[in-house]
Amino acid sequence: MLYFKTIRNHKSHRFSRGFTLLEVLVSLAIIATVLVSIMRLQGQTIAMNETVRFYSIAPFLAQSKMAEIRMDSQSFPGSDKGDFGSDFSEYAWEIRVEDQEVLFEEDLEMFFLDVLVTVRHPGWGLVYQLEGKLPGQEEGLSS
Repeated sequence: MLYFKTIRNHKSHRFSRGFTLLEVLVSLAIIATVLVSIMRLQGQTIAMNETVRFYSIAPFLAQSKMAEIRMDSQSFPGSDKGDFGSDFSEYAWEIRVEDQEVLFEEDLEMFFLDVLVTVRHPGWGLVYQLEGKLPGQEEGLSS
């Protein structure tokens, strides 16, 4: 019977227990790619959250400003701007009120106000507009 003796190379066996430099670099590249993707996704999620928040609150704010104009349309000039106070300090409003006159026949005319309310979030550059027509009165007549 033939007897084969296995000769071990003790040098190569000692280094084969750990990871090679190439394996470490590849795993670091994969981890870095995943982390960059997660960070980008987090930034997009924050921006989307702020956008949804704006488009949830802005219609309410625009409708409240429109109601103020409806209650006392004579006190609003042709255009004005401001903010919503401490409750919604990051939101700004701008209004434009124009008198409109519609002539149906020679003796029948109707007056109304064309109102545009714009709500802005200057920090994010978001804009919401609400346009409406309110009953107006002929100039010189009081209610």
